[in-house]
Amino acid sequence: MKKFLFTLLALLPIVALGQDFAGRWGGLLSFNDNKIRLIFQLKAAAEGYTATMDSPDQGVSGIPVEQVRVEGKAIELEMPALKASYKGVMPTPKMIVGTFYQNGLEFPLILAPERPQKVNRPQEPRAPYPYTVSEVSFPSRDKSLTLNGTLTLPADGNPLAAVILVTGSGTQNRDEEIAQHKPFAVIADYLTRRGIAVLRYDDRGYGLSKEEAAKLEYSTTENMCLDALGAWDYLRTRPETAKIKCGIIGHSEGGTIAFMAAARERKINFLVSMAGSTLRGDQVLIAQNRTALSGAGLPLEVTEQSLDFLKNIFDFMRVRGLWDLQHNTRLHKTRLSNLPTATKLPITLRESLLRSYDAVSASPWLYFFLRYDPAEDIIRASRIPMLALNGERDTQVNAEAHLGRLEQLLPTRRLTVKRYPNLNHLFQPCTTGLSNEYVQIETTIDEEVLSDITQWILSRGIGHK
Repeated sequence: MKKFLFTLLALLPIVALGQDFAGRWGGLLSFNDNKIRLIFQLKAAAEGYTATMDSPDQGVSGIPVEQVRVEGKAIELEMPALKASYKGVMPTPKMIVGTFYQNGLEFPLILAPERPQKVNRPQEPRAPYPYTVSEVSFPSRDKSLTLNGTLTLPADGNPLAAVILVTGSGTQNRDEEIAQHKPFAVIADYLTRRGIAVLRYDDRGYGLSKEEAAKLEYSTTENMCLDALGAWDYLRTRPETAKIKCGIIGHSEGGTIAFMAAARERKINFLVSMAGSTLRGDQVLIAQNRTALSGAGLPLEVTEQSLDFLKNIFDFMRVRGLWDLQHNTRLHKTRLSNLPTATKLPITLRESLLRSYDAVSASPWLYFFLRYDPAEDIIRASRIPMLALNGERDTQVNAEAHLGRLEQLLPTRRLTVKRYPNLNHLFQPCTTGLSNEYVQIETTIDEEVLSDITQWILSRGIGHK
């Protein structure tokens, strides 16, 4: 679940004289008591520059900068995907002074040349490995595309059980790389060393060109479920894993996909949900925005009024078709902006919240997420053993709310639940649980979590069916 909540300030006068902007430029974006590092990587092209933006504290990299305009010492960068831009000038060769704009807000942002920071990731596996590693390809169950992944097997070729790893939201690689961590590489290494085969794969769209990825723009969580089932089908064709128990481990949205897949494929033997959502999507978004608005220092009354208005927007959109939302935008947004919950808000805040309408109507994935309630799939999947884990400092998938609903829906004989008091959404030991801590923490996944998953699988998955 990756978001940007930014605001910024004024721009220095533009001076004209040629300047070289190529390189890696980084700076701290400050709002209230929060600081987020942004990095722009600019490369000289045949005409002008190309660029991407990273937000390492939020685990986001490679955001396309669609427009780079340079005139003398002045530069403008446009990121339409974020509804954001940056304008700056270079008073010296080692500094760009300017303003970052997003959603009608402005933040001062000074950039300076920087080298990639070396981080310590002690859990990240290094070759040589005491197990076999194979690059594999397989079709999604809907046969619409081929997925690429890595299969790790115990050296003797006789695994005790097998699992598929399913990533969280956003287009991620097979290691679920985020904030310079590789959680799925760590999980695969830990499990395979203990006799469990692991298949992890790149999400649909990962590594494709912009034109190729555009063909998948209508993909939703249901399509990603079919990808996971394609991975499961592939494991059933492998002689090493065809006759042993096979399950799914999903993190974040992947946890929700694990429930969805088990509801559709009755031969799946077990599942592990790591911070998987069990609530309808709009309820998740409201909870996330409550955390964000509270952290932004808004008065409690304004926060509650904002959330009331956001709930009205989501309720309005949930009962309408996507075509209607896309083709009647002006009419619907006018109606929403005149609601009593909207008129109480400052106009800039009201307009900012109304942009959630644009975000949902432009994204089939987000529209599906907003309306999807996993309860029915969770109940249908309850025939198999489930392990559900959450960190109590998770600010993206609240442990009390999501595990609590799971415990209400399922019989305890099929469900094992564990809460970890000091862990965040990535299952790292943390202080606040906010995403800007992820990159600063050396631990990728707490050792207790890895051990719990392994022991739980082996206690249920050993041997032939």
